[in-house]
Amino acid sequence: MSLRSQVERQFPTLFITLLSVLIGLVFADLIGQVLARMTLWPFDLTTLRTLGQIFASGFCAFAVWVVFAHIGILRRHIPTLADSVIVFVLPVPLIVGSSLAGRSEIWPWYYFASGYLVICAVSTHWQIAMATAERDLVSFVRLARPTGVMLPIYFGIPVFAAAGWADHNAMLTPLLETLVAFAPTPASLICTALFFCDWQKAVAARDIAG
Repeated sequence: MSLRSQVERQFPTLFITLLSVLIGLVFADLIGQVLARMTLWPFDLTTLRTLGQIFASGFCAFAVWVVFAHIGILRRHIPTLADSVIVFVLPVPLIVGSSLAGRSEIWPWYYFASGYLVICAVSTHWQIAMATAERDLVSFVRLARPTGVMLPIYFGIPVFAAAGWADHNAMLTPLLETLVAFAPTPASLICTALFFCDWQKAVAARDIAG
C-alpha cells in the first residue's frame, strides 16, 4: 500500500475521532454548567425553560455528530486545511451556547441559536460540497436539498431571530419562552431523520451506479 493510499484510508477514522472528542467536550462542558450554576428545582416555568435549553444543546450536539460523522466516513482523500477547520466549526460554538443557557434573560440565547443555525447551514453546505467534489460521491449532492436536512435549519434561523427580538422587547410570555426553548429538541431529531433518509438513498444510488 502506498503512503497516499494509507493516509486516505485513515482519514475517516481521524476525522470521526476528532469530531467525537469535540462533541464529548461539548457534553462535558454542558454538564459542568448545569452542576455549577443552573437551577432545576423547584419545578416551574423558569426551571422548565432551562431544561429546554439543556435538551436543545444536547440534541443539537447529537445531530451535528450524526451529520458530519456520516459524511466524513464516506471520504477517502488527503486531508486539507479545510478538513482541519470544519471539524471545529460546529462543536466549539456549542460550548458558547451552553454558557448562555439558564440565565435570567433568554433572548441572548435565542439570538445565539439563530446565528448558530447560520453557521450550521454554511458549514453543512461546505462539508457536502467537499464530499461531492470526489467523483464517487456525486450522488450525495441530494443532502444539500432545501427540503431535506437543511429544512429545519433554514426554518429555525428567522424563527429564533424573531423570538430574540420579541423577547428582548418583552413580548413573549414565560410559557412562549419555554416552548421556543424546547423547539430545537424535536427540530434536531427531525433534522437527523431527514439526513438519514437522504443519506441512505444516496448510498443506494451510489451502489446502483457501481
